[in-house]
Amino acid sequence: MNRTGVFFTPRVNVIESDEGFSVEVLGHACVLYVEGPRSVHIDSEYLMGPRGLAIYPSSIKSWDPPHSTDAIDKATRDRIVENIRRAFRFSGFEIAVD
Repeated sequence: MNRTGVFFTPRVNVIESDEGFSVEVLGHACVLYVEGPRSVHIDSEYLMGPRGLAIYPSSIKSWDPPHSTDAIDKATRDRIVENIRRAFRFSGFEIAVD
């Protein structure tokens, strides 16, 4: 699926989409993904080379509190990863997905 959302950067390390999600790099080991009222912290690490960041989809299991009882299924996990990939591409970066 090829989406053409509009992205913008309201502050350093944050990329927002007009589709209702945002991605924030919280440091060398965590990316915060927010979609509507829900959020999830995703394990990540900085890399050397053209792919400056790796994210680990296996860490995407459930939404953060107060939505922590909402499990994240494979389709949702795949959508989250693709949204993060699109957000970083907007900023001129590719990510590695491990």
